[in-house]
Amino acid sequence: MRYFEEMMLSGNWYEAEKYFSSFTKTDDNSHSNDVILLVVNCGKFLKALDRKDHATAEEILKKDLKEFKDMNEDLFNEMALLLTSDDTRKHPFLSDYIFKSARKNVVLEMKRMIEANAFFDGKLNFHNIETERLRCLTNQIDPDQTHILLPTVHNYLPMTLAQTLNFSSSPISMNFHPTKHTLLLVGTSIGDITLWDVSSGKRLLAKNYMKSKVSVDKELCASVKRILWSPDGTFFGVAYSKHVLQVYSYSESNDIYLQWEWIYAHMGGINDLAFSSYENQLLLITCGDDKKIKVWDVDTGNKQFTFRGHNAPVSSVCPTSSNQHFFSVSVDGKIKAWEYKTFVAQSNFEAPGIGHTKMAYSADNKRLFLCGTDEGRKTFLVEWSQCKDSVRRTYHGLQASSSSAVQFDIANNQFLAAGHDHKIKFWDMDNVEPLITIDAEGGLPETPSICFNRKGTLLAVVANENRIKILATNYGIGLLQTTNKHSADASREISETVRKYTDTKDAEDVAVLVSPGVNVKEKVGKFLEIKNTQCQSLRLHNPVEPDEISRLIYTNKGDAVLALASNVHLLWRWLGDEATTKVQPSFTQPQDALPMINDVDGINHEVAVPCFALSKNDSYLVSASGGMISLFNTLTFQNLVTFMPPPPAATCIAFQPQDNNIVAIGKHDSTIIIFNCQRQKVLAKLEGHTKRVTGLAFCKTKNVLISSGADTQVFAWNFERWKKWKSTFLQVGGKKLESLSDTHIQFHQDQLHFLAVHKNFLGIYEADTLNCVKWAQGFLSGPISSATFSADCQIVYTSFQNGMIVIFDALELIPFCQISPNTYLHSFGSHFSYPLVIAAHPKKSAQFAIGLSSGEVCVIEPSNPTGQWDFDDSKVPDSLVE
Repeated sequence: MRYFEEMMLSGNWYEAEKYFSSFTKTDDNSHSNDVILLVVNCGKFLKALDRKDHATAEEILKKDLKEFKDMNEDLFNEMALLLTSDDTRKHPFLSDYIFKSARKNVVLEMKRMIEANAFFDGKLNFHNIETERLRCLTNQIDPDQTHILLPTVHNYLPMTLAQTLNFSSSPISMNFHPTKHTLLLVGTSIGDITLWDVSSGKRLLAKNYMKSKVSVDKELCASVKRILWSPDGTFFGVAYSKHVLQVYSYSESNDIYLQWEWIYAHMGGINDLAFSSYENQLLLITCGDDKKIKVWDVDTGNKQFTFRGHNAPVSSVCPTSSNQHFFSVSVDGKIKAWEYKTFVAQSNFEAPGIGHTKMAYSADNKRLFLCGTDEGRKTFLVEWSQCKDSVRRTYHGLQASSSSAVQFDIANNQFLAAGHDHKIKFWDMDNVEPLITIDAEGGLPETPSICFNRKGTLLAVVANENRIKILATNYGIGLLQTTNKHSADASREISETVRKYTDTKDAEDVAVLVSPGVNVKEKVGKFLEIKNTQCQSLRLHNPVEPDEISRLIYTNKGDAVLALASNVHLLWRWLGDEATTKVQPSFTQPQDALPMINDVDGINHEVAVPCFALSKNDSYLVSASGGMISLFNTLTFQNLVTFMPPPPAATCIAFQPQDNNIVAIGKHDSTIIIFNCQRQKVLAKLEGHTKRVTGLAFCKTKNVLISSGADTQVFAWNFERWKKWKSTFLQVGGKKLESLSDTHIQFHQDQLHFLAVHKNFLGIYEADTLNCVKWAQGFLSGPISSATFSADCQIVYTSFQNGMIVIFDALELIPFCQISPNTYLHSFGSHFSYPLVIAAHPKKSAQFAIGLSSGEVCVIEPSNPTGQWDFDDSKVPDSLVE
């Protein structure tokens, strides 16, 4: 796929068409036909512009490309825009931006169509060559000598019995939370829904919303058939054996709420469900005994689609990585690939057998597996080739017949496990022979249900006598012990960045006001200090003399740090995939290129507010330092265009996540401008704030823009119509916070909450209601200079103007440790310097970077081999203790 993209981006349209046609033909399906036509006609169109033949280009646009207008109107309009210049190559803006943007958007449209094409599943990425230690060993060792691997296997496979959970009825379906790796959701044979913390073995809640319905209608006495978390863990779906479907919302306090239900979602049992997304909408796919597949809006419960075509009950559904289509399999052995756009099956093929077959992708969505029974009632487990629509490999060890369906699961893109013959069997995905077989200390049914947690460190196994056994790897055992020992609330999973609270009788009063509803100093336990021996800090080499760092951000990929010092941009890039304190990154500036410098002609530097935003593909930067706004290419450092001369000056900028061409620009005059960089056009002007706009954040899952200002107001705007939706003031105990202070905002990864940062206040708000649900204020360490969520949003890194860096628990906004200033100040000389801005690594929860008033940038992460914070509780720092 990347090779194909590169050919098109470089204008080799003929070669691109030839290469693509070697994989598929126009008559394979509508997507293949559309891509080939788009490649051919776009090539003709852009070549006509190259030779200044505008008449031919216009004819191609109106005749050959007109049918693509309904598919992508923006792309069509962009091509039309290219016709407006007499000399495309000499026009300064078109030359550097629109012409390249046209090619890029053509590529994006083609990529969308290719990903929507079931014919290309599994063909878009070159396969990784695995080098993991265990995989190499298992591929080389004699199958009869697998006992040699036992010491190594315990590090990779969950084989040690670590916990047993007891139930009043038989567990049927279970699923680990996607981010809280020790929380297990379980549905039972009488309709009970329970949530467990497997580290402590405690049941956190038990619900049965079906009991009241059964008293009215005996037909509704049903077992849970399938229970499943949404990808971010904010919802879960429950399918019952008798036509009932429910979706619940999950709160951080470990409570659940019935979001919606359908009593007759299907006629008969609901056999499977799966979460997917389509056009930025979270969806739930279900299948049932009525031979139908239905798709529901998770937020509202409205039915979006119904797919018909199977001639037997449908046993399993499986979304693809592109989210443009999904697979289904019925008990008569028919597999179908469905497309949301057309409501019809794109392709049909035969499964290895008949009966209840289950399908599942590996975590990286590259490999598809099927498990079921063949005509002789023998169990099969196979990897399915999506290129050939046939079995790629069949895994051995499941030949014996079984009276019930075998359950399987996948861990770490490397291991398969299945419950069979009263045992658990493991395979390396690339080796058809069983890796090892265990009995989990006995007591398993013939075909026990199993479920890995997301990291593959824990395995839940249904056992006889209404029990679930929790098996763990060596690392998983450590996780369970650490979570159970150090969690202040057994219902909360420890963050990836390990937190440790201490409980001592002489704990000091920490000068932080914790709420909601409490405006007094609370005892929150001994405050912990991370010493410089526990941290690894790296000062980034800078060959220029910068001013104080005004803005700081990691690239979305996590391999570079970008800073804005007054009006000069500084970029450091690591050669590997991610930033690290172990290797000094290179200070990046292309040869023969000028630095990325913002316009500052005629501005008052005392009142200028530097600001910038990086596109989600890391290729474009929109930035301003009180003067005109600049659009830069971050690869070439080229200033593509400048626009919007002051006054009023820009004070904050944010890219719309769904469209890299659109930015929101907060202004010093309290307005917000919605601007299309590609068309150089103002789309909307939002008014509501009374002082300068200081913060902007788009929600990735809903059409909402949140803004904050120096007037301490927060607004929510609907960006479909660009209308004000709601607003509120930042306040504590009914009293508004001090105005004329910048307020910054950042969305939580759940896209349901956001963090508000004021110099005297931290607050967590609900995006839907703008209600403040948690806050902290009254810091003895002085005003806050900056704060940000960690990558997993479990903690909040906060810097203060007195030089302190404090880590808050994001759930309760309680501080539990500080990082000693010696960690980063020791290498910067004797002059006083404090963190002005702080940025969290987008993938590593334990790494962050700070920009200092001295102009330096420093990256900080734990120094221990685990990459996790390991706090020393021997000292209570004086700076934050009364």
